[in-house]
Amino acid sequence: MHELSMAQGILNAVLETAEQNGATDVTEIVIEIGKLAMLNPEQVKFMLDVLSKDTIAENAKIVIENLEVEIECEKCGSKMVIRSSRFGKFL
Repeated sequence: MHELSMAQGILNAVLETAEQNGATDVTEIVIEIGKLAMLNPEQVKFMLDVLSKDTIAENAKIVIENLEVEIECEKCGSKMVIRSSRFGKFL
């Protein structure tokens, strides 16, 4: 369960940053997840909800933004976005 360790790392970073800045409450956590990270955003959100209990981030709104994968053609330098569908991946 890769999502659990990632969610724990994210929460640790949030709580550490909050402590360093003297925060008494975390109201929102915004996470960007690239498609190649192979993470299920819903599972990450669920794990953060569970792990944040009894912390200053317990009631934080969790916002997950999915990032497209952009590649650059080695021959022409064109930038393309990799997309996927039920038929597979395509540019």
